[in-house]
Amino acid sequence: MYQKILVCALVVCSQILPAIAAEDSVLTAQDLQTVAAEAKSWQGIRYQYGGKDKHGVDCSHFVHAVYNSIFEGYEYRKAEDYLNDSAFAPAKSPLVGDVIVFPSVSGASVHMGIVTDVRGTKFIGAQSSTGVKETSFAPGTYWGKRPYTILSLIP
Repeated sequence: MYQKILVCALVVCSQILPAIAAEDSVLTAQDLQTVAAEAKSWQGIRYQYGGKDKHGVDCSHFVHAVYNSIFEGYEYRKAEDYLNDSAFAPAKSPLVGDVIVFPSVSGASVHMGIVTDVRGTKFIGAQSSTGVKETSFAPGTYWGKRPYTILSLIP
């Protein structure tokens, strides 16, 4: 009798515990909307190569600052490191708050930002020409002419 109770308890726990763990580790749409809202609060900050705060920031430090404000302890990565980072995966269905990376092409440096509008193909990033600003990666635009990868943070 006790063996049957123990087996039943183990079966129930094996079904419940993974579900609880999965709920705790999943990024919600609200998390990603919060990322986008935080990113937009940086608009107008000047570009500064190597800058890390609202006195001046470059693209990788901008993404780091925004993600770290939402996900405490988020580690800094250089823009080119995102493409091979196991913490990120190519987005199957891009979402607002995902990271967009423009790899180096023809001598241009790697650039990155945070997706703010999937349908409107917009992102916000720290551009050397404009500072932190929302811009488009739609086909035919400056950023839309460059290849890009959209990455989702893996919880």
